Amino acid sequence: MATSSHPITVIAQSRASDLSRKIYALLVVLAADSVDVWGRLFYAEFIKAGVRDLPDLYSGKPASDMIQIVHEKGADALPPGYGKPFASRLYRILMVRFGADPLLIEEAMSDLMSKAVRGKLHIANGSSLGAAETYIIVAAQNSVRDRLRAQGRKREVPMGLDRDQDDPIDVEDPNAFKMLDKAISPTELAKLLRELESVHPRAPEWLRARLDGDSGQEISEAWKTTPSYVSKWQKTFLPKIKRVVEHHLREGSRTGSYDYRATAF
Repeated sequence: MATSSHPITVIAQSRASDLSRKIYALLVVLAADSVDVWGRLFYAEFIKAGVRDLPDLYSGKPASDMIQIVHEKGADALPPGYGKPFASRLYRILMVRFGADPLLIEEAMSDLMSKAVRGKLHIANGSSLGAAETYIIVAAQNSVRDRLRAQGRKREVPMGLDRDQDDPIDVEDPNAFKMLDKAISPTELAKLLRELESVHPRAPEWLRARLDGDSGQEISEAWKTTPSYVSKWQKTFLPKIKRVVEHHLREGSRTGSYDYRATAF
């Protein structure tokens, strides 16, 4: 008798897609400090260029009132988190387009920020926020490509689109995360968790919680401690955790392993 579906395959694909989304969320957490810096720096450039429709700052202060002080002090004049939603979206776009190599992306973004500091970014004066953000997205992608060319490799992930045309990417589209199905399987993730035990006994538990979307408050409750303790713990151990995760992402990408069986993590 013919059937129209294959339940085991569907379940496997669902697990892979769910895991990919969780890994993306984890990578954003691990890159939080970098992303915050990117957001403030690019939005400082937007303020200097008189970009329209920028969000207000603290206490409803218009961004346009900050032009002089931003010219004098740069991005340090802006509060933490300003521009971060855009920077987070940019990070996700780069991960989708170029593959799971956070180190490559951070290096390329450092190159782009260096250009900004040297006045080499040319954002049209008085442009809309959407146009300014698009300019940065294209510039960031070009920066990654420059890095890839310098290394003599091409790592963009084909997804049925001509990526050289800089097509828009919907990071909410489940298909946007397919590249992470190859980057790290549940088996590779289990290896990662075992290695994290050498970083700190609580590191595997922290990573599981983050993959499940738990906040710092929820983690503190599970650990029967305070949110400030969790915050200090993260500041101490996040750099080491980040290195382990990046290593396993690169290893998973090389092996291209597929194993969507239920894994205890």
